[in-house]
Amino acid sequence: MSYGAIRLGLAALTALGLSVCVAPAASASNASNACHKGEFCLFSGPHQTGQVLYRLNVKVTKTGFSFPEVDSLAPVIEPLSARNPIPDSFGCIVRLNDKAHFAGSEQEIDGFGDKELSGAPVGSMTPDCG
Repeated sequence: MSYGAIRLGLAALTALGLSVCVAPAASASNASNACHKGEFCLFSGPHQTGQVLYRLNVKVTKTGFSFPEVDSLAPVIEPLSARNPIPDSFGCIVRLNDKAHFAGSEQEIDGFGDKELSGAPVGSMTPDCG
């Protein structure tokens, strides 16, 4: 067997080995950064892109939902978009306050689905229904 054939064979095996090693890690990172059905998520980028900065399982049922108040986020995050799983029929908004303990300025997320945010700090959050 010639030296060139051996080099070519080793190069092919190396490339194959690298693609096998890299592929599972790439798909695992995408899966952990996804926002799943029933989760309230805040994203680092616009249009639900970038990293999921905060994820909360809201547990929506036909008659209600559970959205635990988040009294303090440490560190404070600055999301550019959100996904809200609370159906419009519940008549709720989610208040995002820039300081812990629901203090300071607030942004509101109203309605079901994907929402764009201003990038203002979020230090606490709570649903407000009524």
